[in-house]
Amino acid sequence: MLEIINKNEGIISSIGLLFTILTAIFSEKKWIAGVIFLITIIVVVVIYLHRKRKQKSFDDIQKVAKILFIDDKDCQIVINLKRNNFDVRKIDDVSSPATDIDVQWANIIFVDYKDVGKKLFGKKEGLGLTNELKRIYGNKKRYVIYSTKQDFEGLVDFPYIRKNATYDEYMSRITTEISKL
Repeated sequence: MLEIINKNEGIISSIGLLFTILTAIFSEKKWIAGVIFLITIIVVVVIYLHRKRKQKSFDDIQKVAKILFIDDKDCQIVINLKRNNFDVRKIDDVSSPATDIDVQWANIIFVDYKDVGKKLFGKKEGLGLTNELKRIYGNKKRYVIYSTKQDFEGLVDFPYIRKNATYDEYMSRITTEISKL
């Protein structure tokens, strides 16, 4: 119980403030403030437990994640993920998004922004490929643009990550994407 209080000091403080305000408002009928306070605590605990249940452990993520990198160059992150027992594959490109066995297998797909998908999508390259994968597979898979370009904010409708991001940044992105499946 102390863990909950320590991690959520702001929420606990807000509840205390709410109780003080309610007590002041209902000073003659303190039992009303008490009931409202009790209901507030129950709601906060239920929300906390729901969020806690939704969070997956590292082991859960390893078991669920089937990660595919589509990149025409070598990827150090693929080696690092394999060393940490992730189920990860890397291919150079996709010639048929609907029938490619690796694409069908994966549930998280990192697509290089440049030099993949050129044959199928011309200048749109990786972004064209990602859009096509999304059109075919919809929300059954998660798609991440993967590039040396530093910032894609507002340029694409997909999450993105820099190729030179740290292992922890990749883990954060993988965790986020797995939670959306």
